[in-house]
Amino acid sequence: MRDVSNRHNGLPQRTPDMLYNVVRKFYRGAVSHYDLIQEKKNEVRTAWERSLTTKDDRELRQALHTLFLEFHFYVTCWLQIELALYRLAKQDAAQAVVLERFRPILERHVAVRAHLDQTEACITTQAVREAGEWTCVQQDAYWFDGISFTVDQESLHCLHQLFEAIQTAKNEQTP
Repeated sequence: MRDVSNRHNGLPQRTPDMLYNVVRKFYRGAVSHYDLIQEKKNEVRTAWERSLTTKDDRELRQALHTLFLEFHFYVTCWLQIELALYRLAKQDAAQAVVLERFRPILERHVAVRAHLDQTEACITTQAVREAGEWTCVQQDAYWFDGISFTVDQESLHCLHQLFEAIQTAKNEQTP
């Protein structure tokens, strides 16, 4: 996988059709993964509730590890969409507008992905930041280097809007 900070360097040439296929594939992947992530969040909440009684956070840490791996897949889909859109924007002014419009949300997801490469460090960050209270679980807001993040309806809605904007720009192209 590409280093996130240097992700645009040396990208291979791809036809627009190939890039649109990449966008479609990873959009579908992220959308189809949403329900699994919600299940894993429920498992994390259950483990957290047990840890309140047992004062042992090992099960919680394991559940968070699994959840963060699922987050990683989801934001990797965002990264792949961003890479394809970046290349499309070089070829099409309408896609350049889409890229600029969605840049903040794309950058947010890509930045979180860079942190999730170090899953255990992310779990430790939650514990230290929360002084062992794990309120991040209760609030469904996890911290990645100053970024509060979760995979929720808002994130999924942004993904749908991004995909729709890419498709609209594609359909408005003049041959």
